[in-house]
Amino acid sequence: MRKGTVLLGLTLILIGLYSLLGVFYPQLPGLDRLWPVAVIAGGITLLFAYIRTPQREVARVFWGVALTLSGLLLLLVTLTDQNYAVLQTWWPAFVVVAGISFLAQWIADGFRDWGVLFLAIVSLVFGGVYIAVNLHLFGARTLQEISRLWPALVIIVGLILVLRGTLGGKRTEN
Repeated sequence: MRKGTVLLGLTLILIGLYSLLGVFYPQLPGLDRLWPVAVIAGGITLLFAYIRTPQREVARVFWGVALTLSGLLLLLVTLTDQNYAVLQTWWPAFVVVAGISFLAQWIADGFRDWGVLFLAIVSLVFGGVYIAVNLHLFGARTLQEISRLWPALVIIVGLILVLRGTLGGKRTEN
């Protein structure tokens, strides 16, 4: 049995069922508003492929998480507002999605690639700061308040070291 044929068949059945439901329940959102579900499904498929295959390709984790979270953000836009102008404010959320995806890839790779962790942190900080800027959350005392949070950085570094030490890759004895 061919997986592609079965997947296409299941997809057509789901589209048909939803369209038929739309005939009886016209208040259901149309397929034009549900297109991000396909992006979410692609991401989940990649994550399952990572889990099911013996050769663990960590790139599948990055793209699986990125597609799933991006699809969820776009689904939120299409189901609530249907106005893509909201993305002028919320575009940094996709940078945060990239940061989360890099973090998931770093974890899946056994906490080894510090370059990927660096990209995750930079993406998360950059996206978070730009969301705060777009939402006008910065005030006159913001930098002073942020500077008081330096212990959080120490905690984060400690957590990374603990995770790497306990869940990291193979250790070599000298």
